[in-house]
Amino acid sequence: MMHNCTRLPKDVLLLQGPASTVVIVLGFLGNAYCFRLLLKTSINTAMLVSLSGLALWDMLLLLCALMHHSLWSTLDFFNISDARWDGWLVSLNSLHECAHITSTWMLIEVSAERFFAVTRPFQLIRSRRGKHRRQSYARVIGGLIKLPVLMTFIAFVLTLPCVFEYTLEHCLEEGGVIGRERVPTWLLLNPLYKLAYRTLLLSVLKTFGPFIIIALLSAYTVKGLRESMDNRAAILMEQGQDCLFFSDKDKTKSLQIISILLLGKFLILRCWPTAVAIAGAFAGWEDQQDSLTPSISHLLLLLNSASNSFIFVVIKSHFESRRLRKIRMKQRQMVAAHAEQVLWIGKALAGDRLLLLHHDEETRETATFVVPNL
Repeated sequence: MMHNCTRLPKDVLLLQGPASTVVIVLGFLGNAYCFRLLLKTSINTAMLVSLSGLALWDMLLLLCALMHHSLWSTLDFFNISDARWDGWLVSLNSLHECAHITSTWMLIEVSAERFFAVTRPFQLIRSRRGKHRRQSYARVIGGLIKLPVLMTFIAFVLTLPCVFEYTLEHCLEEGGVIGRERVPTWLLLNPLYKLAYRTLLLSVLKTFGPFIIIALLSAYTVKGLRESMDNRAAILMEQGQDCLFFSDKDKTKSLQIISILLLGKFLILRCWPTAVAIAGAFAGWEDQQDSLTPSISHLLLLLNSASNSFIFVVIKSHFESRRLRKIRMKQRQMVAAHAEQVLWIGKALAGDRLLLLHHDEETRETATFVVPNL
């Protein structure tokens, strides 16, 4: 006998549908804007490839999330027929997980590029010059995208079991209409598979492992930049280059703020939802589709993917523009101060010259007055 279709509560559908769709659309447009800015920005090629890959994979992840469940939930929320989109609920499950893993690994690569650019800049330049000498531009780009392509392939292989996690079954909707809904397969219902693969392996690959790596890279990047700027500060202060000294302080401060934002965002929007999902797998919350906890966790994951490139491109560009404005302002102040000093020196010299002329005139007048008496 055919079972009745599961009807989710309105508050759950609101989070999974309209709320998620708004986050996805804004995040997709934001990543597209960041990708457009990257194409106009003059940065080293390796960082450009890494940031572009991060933006593209986040865009793909958001697009998969839209077609995987957000669009279906939005149509269901507004009581619109969603039969034509039922197939996407199953077919995009593996690609959705693959995009999650690859996007997170691209974030690791961006953090690694920042680390090497700050702590070993000259060694990195020498190695790339020696490696890319007498090579075409296409071959250089091919060498730079080799790692992202390899990470994508590994993520695709690791997420292949997700293809067989869900299937579509016929059910009875209200009014006796035959519909379809997504149900878990025997593979996803297997306790060993859920514990070993979904709960432990994917959690380590997508969340906790990358968080530890990114945290270590960010800490050593800030430490390396601070040591480099301290050594540079001693030289600048001896040379009287106060303008560059304060610019270096702003650069260190901006790197610290970006690192804190990145780690704090990852901790709140990725680690916390994953920890809740793990707890739900053991406590049985994950199987309760009418619970708000999984919907909130998924919404936070979408926020994380929607804001990765924003931090690295827009916020960093804002800090860099502010730092350059401060440099120009201090340079103008220094020029104005020097001009004022030159003006005062000129006035002083002009004043001494006038005194000398006045003294010569008095001397001549005295000589003229004395001669007739002789």
